[in-house]
Amino acid sequence: MSVSESMNRTPESRERLAPRDLRVPRSEETRRRLLEAGLALFAERGPHDVTSHAIAAHAGYASGTFYLHFKDKLELFRELAEEAASELENRVSSAAAGRSNPLELMQAQAEALVGFAEEHRNLIRIVFHPGGEAADIGSRILERLASGVSARRREAVAHGLARDCFDSDVLAQAIVGMWAHVLAWWAEDPSRASRDSIIRTLTHFQLHGNRAEPGALCGVPATETLSMSPAGTRAGRLPRTPPEGEPSR
Repeated sequence: MSVSESMNRTPESRERLAPRDLRVPRSEETRRRLLEAGLALFAERGPHDVTSHAIAAHAGYASGTFYLHFKDKLELFRELAEEAASELENRVSSAAAGRSNPLELMQAQAEALVGFAEEHRNLIRIVFHPGGEAADIGSRILERLASGVSARRREAVAHGLARDCFDSDVLAQAIVGMWAHVLAWWAEDPSRASRDSIIRTLTHFQLHGNRAEPGALCGVPATETLSMSPAGTRAGRLPRTPPEGEPSR
């Protein structure tokens, strides 16, 4: 085979003729290129108007190569969404790790969410679009996030860092529902609000609801605010743990 013949072969044929010890890396590269092509087309046209053939062609392969790696376009999209969900979970969990101050915790989580939305705007738009083809995937991602939020709150209650006055599962559902709605709205048009505005508003709302507390991110140090957070702690202050035998107040 001449050099020119080798160079003119498609990525699919080069993969088929690759030595066995080189086939795994090539296969991984092929899969990644298909995923990247799928994401680009989903963002441009939406999942409904994208075909498996179009994804393969966009990546530079024949349709047969697509089906060596994915059953259909929805399986490819699910893999994209699962990768993103795992990354988002890790970011939110890392933001919460080692933080007991409610203000710092909520702000760190909001920053993690907004940073993720900036980097994965197209996925946010598709996955959390109400009634979209990927709505079931978005629901599963929210369930995973809510499970993590609920578990972290139960741990905080167990360590005396939050009061047991809310149902952790209900609170977690409310929080992640708000996250998804705000991020999907913002991803559609980032000019709607600044990055800092999104972070400040999410942080404030989780700590104070819609009340305009003078000490909540409005110029007064957070340690001076006296309003209660959803976690049952005062923003900027740890709850007082009564001595053994003393009733809680």
